[in-house]
Amino acid sequence: MKPPYGIVLLTILICLSGLWQPFDPDAIDVFHKFTPSNSEHLLGTDHLGRDLFSRIMVGGWRTGIVLLCVALVGFINGSLLGSLAAILGGWAEEAILRATQIFITIPTLIIALSAAAVFGLSPVTGGLALGLAAIGQQTLMAHGLTKRVLAQPFITAAYSLGISPIAILFRHVLPNTFPTLFTYLGNQMGSAAVAYASLAFIGLGADPSKPDWGGMLFEYRMFIFDHPSLMIWPGVALSLVVLTLHNTFDPE
Repeated sequence: MKPPYGIVLLTILICLSGLWQPFDPDAIDVFHKFTPSNSEHLLGTDHLGRDLFSRIMVGGWRTGIVLLCVALVGFINGSLLGSLAAILGGWAEEAILRATQIFITIPTLIIALSAAAVFGLSPVTGGLALGLAAIGQQTLMAHGLTKRVLAQPFITAAYSLGISPIAILFRHVLPNTFPTLFTYLGNQMGSAAVAYASLAFIGLGADPSKPDWGGMLFEYRMFIFDHPSLMIWPGVALSLVVLTLHNTFDPE
């Protein structure tokens, strides 16, 4: 796997975006609406005179919270459940796989839509919903990889030495399956970023005034011909995040 320079840089930028913005992203100044890019407003202002760069920074922070929740819920739980199922075998393996397959049969957006309808869409609720939706696929991936590792001679030797299944899981299985699981995680997180933007675009935000990238695309759609940069920049930001996640976790 390539050194995670991209994800480190992305994490730094997201954290910086949450801590500081050059302007209040919600400050309205109608006398300076549609200001073009300049030294003060790097990306210009929108139809209400709000600084576009500041709003994109906040949208990046909110998207980062979603990605963190997906990683914590989907990746950690799915990896442990799939690996544990393969090691335990028998009825326990069957029960774990059948339970996690529930998350596969229900489309990701349906789970997210249901959570948004009940709790309202926020980065945390959206991230938790998308993370739950990711558990099923992550479990099956981890299960298949673990089965392959368990067939190796060094695992047989570990069992013959009396090492417990849990110790084998953390000492031998996970270190050998994590590189591939991380690659799959990059694809899941990229899909989660797009899914969250899609939910915000269709207006499921608890507070539509919050500058989510999807919400900005929806709000600025009416200016696509007169001021296309208002839609271009949030789309570019989302695309760069997805590409960074894919390229960083790409094992090649």
